[in-house]
Amino acid sequence: MGWYTALACAGALNPTAGFELVNTMGTLTHQHMIGGQIIYPYTDSNWVEIPGRKQELLDKCAEISARPSQFLDLSIDLGGLLVLAGNAAGLARFEEDMPRVQDRFPMRPPNHAGFHTSLQAPVAEAGRKALDAVPLAQPDLPLIDGRGGIWHPKASNLSSLWDYTLGHQVTEPYDFTTAIRVAAREFCPDCFLVLGPGTTLSGSVAQSLIRCQWRGWTDKSGFQSAQKETSRVVALGA
Repeated sequence: MGWYTALACAGALNPTAGFELVNTMGTLTHQHMIGGQIIYPYTDSNWVEIPGRKQELLDKCAEISARPSQFLDLSIDLGGLLVLAGNAAGLARFEEDMPRVQDRFPMRPPNHAGFHTSLQAPVAEAGRKALDAVPLAQPDLPLIDGRGGIWHPKASNLSSLWDYTLGHQVTEPYDFTTAIRVAAREFCPDCFLVLGPGTTLSGSVAQSLIRCQWRGWTDKSGFQSAQKETSRVVALGA
């Protein structure tokens, strides 16, 4: 729902249209409820990337999906975590094959469908039909999508923006890590404000910034030390 909310916050949708988009896509996803998600880290407990671990996880997805009746694919690259999405058989196979790490992974978030994968094609199609008349306007603020692409004010192709919103954004992986890197390098913010829910994404934002060594951060302990001096990642939902 973050991308849909961003469209409204940036002015590409008015508040009513933004609510309609969020409510419609949330309802359609709940009604279809295709697949689920599982989370697994590719960093250690100090948020340092483990060499080869990300590719190992992607290879495991390909191995599982090559088996009959099993599907698992990348859903979100989330800083130091990969969120994978698949059908019940694919998720179960991953849990059986992968060791438990950091006392909580692999983790299945409750009530999550197989977001950002081809499993959601029926939801994307239903959304395009239901939301055909939603008015889209040039954004007042820049938007960074799940590929790291920037949609600039007064210079965005609205047809392409809508196609992305109810197409690629629904059925293809969302690279949150790249989006944060682009925000840090292209717009040079003083800090990142994490809207919520709660403080859930604060760690993922911090890890995404560590991945690109923003402000010289290379690990969790360095980030925490820097935060004590000046808060650069601020959770508004705390």
